[in-house]
Amino acid sequence: MREPSRLRAGAVVFALAALQSAGCATTRYTQSALAVTPPSTEGEVRPAKAASAISVTIEKVKLRVETMDRAPRSSSIPLLRVRVVFDPPAIGYSFDPGQAVLRSADGREWRAEGGGYRPLYPGDSVDLAFDAAVPERETFELVLCGLARGTEHIDPVTLQLSRRSGRSIDRVYWLEGLLAPLAYAPYLP
Repeated sequence: MREPSRLRAGAVVFALAALQSAGCATTRYTQSALAVTPPSTEGEVRPAKAASAISVTIEKVKLRVETMDRAPRSSSIPLLRVRVVFDPPAIGYSFDPGQAVLRSADGREWRAEGGGYRPLYPGDSVDLAFDAAVPERETFELVLCGLARGTEHIDPVTLQLSRRSGRSIDRVYWLEGLLAPLAYAPYLP
């Protein structure tokens, strides 16, 4: 006989907790988005979808490139920082971050801070910092130079950068409401 009252009490606690809030706390932000335009095939241009992180392969070296300049919509746009994670197929590859170039549409160029070749191992990452920001409604190019196999330089890859807006979910109140009854379960009759 006690079982139905326990279920009823649990249902009431669950309903009250679910009604606590049915929303999410979100933040509007802007961040640079990367895109690779693959070589055209017989005049056909097929741009890739832009994202804050993309993967590319340069002569068998897999790279994951991620922008790190996210900022709340109401604040100023930060200077561009890009993280590059390397996955070379063998030892003998190296990278010089000082050769990476950020280029604006009007031809201005900025070199990444740092310099000198360093050996690459699977999972190594390098943060490229530039003394420039990617403004809204403009397109910049990121030229990843400085990759080498032994003493042989590998041709660079050029990525397109543009500013995009988004919304991140900071807190999910309805999920908290659904999980709150679990905290009260030990106290039910």
